[in-house]
Amino acid sequence: MSDTKPPYKYSLNLLQLNESHIHPVPPQDEAASGLNFSVNLENAVHEQNGWVLCNVTVNIVTQKSAMPVGKLSATVSFSVADFNTLVHKNEQGIAVIPPDLLATLNGIAISTTRGIMYGVFKGTPLHGALLPLMDVKAFAPELPLEGK
Repeated sequence: MSDTKPPYKYSLNLLQLNESHIHPVPPQDEAASGLNFSVNLENAVHEQNGWVLCNVTVNIVTQKSAMPVGKLSATVSFSVADFNTLVHKNEQGIAVIPPDLLATLNGIAISTTRGIMYGVFKGTPLHGALLPLMDVKAFAPELPLEGK
């Protein structure tokens, strides 16, 4: 069985913590209910530099009543070799990235954000708020990316 995926070349060139917030500690019954994580993933491109940017925002709420307990937002940027060959614009002028490359970069961005969360929330009431593993295919964009 041969691997038919094209060999993309990319490197991580920026990690940026955009926002981190811890809300006041919820009442004990709320805290004991467990946590839910809402993950938002947005992608953008920087054509001049050949970058793909992945913005990951995680909202953390209690399971019982969805009381907010924390939030973290980070940007992970990748420099993509052959950017001008791989990324093209559609008829509307919107940048289109190969889906398998985008899924790979998004997976790295979510995993990196998980590590950032651990470091930022360590020693706080959200110390144990570990972002669960998730399938990046759930974030597959229905529409192409807007170029910036």
